[in-house]
Amino acid sequence: MAQSPKDFLGRGLKFPFQFTRRTGGVFKGTSASQTESERHIEESIQQILGTLVGSRVIRRDFGSQLKGMVFWPNDPQTDLMFEFVIRKGIETWEPRVIVHQIGVDRTLWKEGRVDLNIQLTIIRTNNTRNIVFPYFLTEAQRKGFVTPGAP
Repeated sequence: MAQSPKDFLGRGLKFPFQFTRRTGGVFKGTSASQTESERHIEESIQQILGTLVGSRVIRRDFGSQLKGMVFWPNDPQTDLMFEFVIRKGIETWEPRVIVHQIGVDRTLWKEGRVDLNIQLTIIRTNNTRNIVFPYFLTEAQRKGFVTPGAP
């Protein structure tokens, strides 16, 4: 089987996981369930930031403290802690990237949303990317939020 030019970036199960109806197991039968290359790295970062340290049974140290900051005050000190927590989580668990800048966009804070802008470089391809991680006050707000311009 021929290797694609970006095989070295990794391959894994697509996040969020999809399950089969018949067995209830993780769906991995077609390429639609798998993710490759740079998208896989982005999904890995979403998993890291979306998992609270201590919440995984087998790997208690996996994740970040980001979800634990939901009721912190809306001030510059919290912005610095956002940066510290994000940088620590990504640098600990995602060795394929270098984190450059992390910004906090509070434009939608009255709706219960803060956008965390992460600028990083994928080491093997030297591609610089920006990832926006939306941080919501509650799960209900996340589900009810409509992205402007979305159908």
